[in-house]
Amino acid sequence: MTRFVAVCRSVARQPGFAGLLAANFALGLGYSFVNPFLSMWGTLSIGMRPLTFGLFMTITSVSAVVLSTLLARWSDTHVPRRTMLIVGSSGGVIGYAGYAFVRDPVLLTLIGSFALGVASVNFSQLFAFVREELARPENAGADAALHMSLLRVFFSLAWTIGPATGAAVMIHFSYRGIFLATSALFVLFLLGVLRWVPLRAHPPVAHRVAPASLVAVFTRPIILVHFVGFVLVFAGFTMNMMNLPLLVTQQLGGTEREVGLIFGIAPIVEIPLYVWFGRLAARGHQIGLLRFGVLAAVAYFLALTFARAPWHIYPMQILSAASIAVTTNVTIMFFQDRLPGQAGLATSVYSNSFAAGNLLGYFSFGLLVSVIGHRGVFFACAALCTTTLVAFLLFRHEPPVTARA
Repeated sequence: MTRFVAVCRSVARQPGFAGLLAANFALGLGYSFVNPFLSMWGTLSIGMRPLTFGLFMTITSVSAVVLSTLLARWSDTHVPRRTMLIVGSSGGVIGYAGYAFVRDPVLLTLIGSFALGVASVNFSQLFAFVREELARPENAGADAALHMSLLRVFFSLAWTIGPATGAAVMIHFSYRGIFLATSALFVLFLLGVLRWVPLRAHPPVAHRVAPASLVAVFTRPIILVHFVGFVLVFAGFTMNMMNLPLLVTQQLGGTEREVGLIFGIAPIVEIPLYVWFGRLAARGHQIGLLRFGVLAAVAYFLALTFARAPWHIYPMQILSAASIAVTTNVTIMFFQDRLPGQAGLATSVYSNSFAAGNLLGYFSFGLLVSVIGHRGVFFACAALCTTTLVAFLLFRHEPPVTARA
């Protein structure tokens, strides 16, 4: 109870942070509405073949990587975070509204590539904004690890109810309903940005280090190895996101409601793990946690190959929760600690590893599922994560720049 009261007081001391948590919840809820059902929408509703759908997702992911990189660099040097978040949230409103009414694959590709490509900047920009705010002199002494973990918790909290709610919306209002609901949630996120993200320049700490290009950043082995490693991990989770719903509905005799329940279990477990792992990372256990997170992913994908009924997958989601709580939270702090004073660039490295993983996952899924089947895809996901685990175990780590300083 004492710890809970201390957390509440810490949040209350940061003006507008509670509102940002609510806005982040709306953002997470929007993604949790649509992501578990995209593969079913593309193949069953729009009529794409798995390879075509994989190509569609690959093209939109490439666009997201390019646009988010350019916008992140621009936001670090020229544009306030508020402006960039307004642009990104507007892209989400337009993009998902377009998905609701357009059925032509070519037009859907254009919408996904540009409108939703711009929207992909929201997550990283919100985290970069919070990290910069905590670096301001008036916020000296603020617990950065706690606040970043709480921000990630509320994004994950949305996934506890989002997939099941999205499934209910889809059953009653079809796929158009979940896309319109997601567009509305991006409107709420936009309103949250307008209300709680002030329009002001970057704090002085953001300019103590000369802005570096992504090419310069990737010349550092520790950044390159971990970037590539997380690309492979996120590729595995992306393939699983598309593969698991189809396995449940087409081979295990499950329903869309059960798909929603499966994707809603892991976030419930993730919530306390985000805070706990965030505290451990702040105490110097980042590297060990990253290895543990990848190991949990390997165990999760191997376990999925034994599922013979939808309910078999329910307890397996605990492993998924442990892995996600590390790879989508500790990873952000890992890159930010190694690029001090460059929150936008550091968070962009993380978000681009996620986007590039999506790209690889979408492309690989379209090629693999028709050749090795749904269970074979799980083995492929485990192989990708095993490669990352071996690289992380063999790589010789150095303390972050902040620690050496």
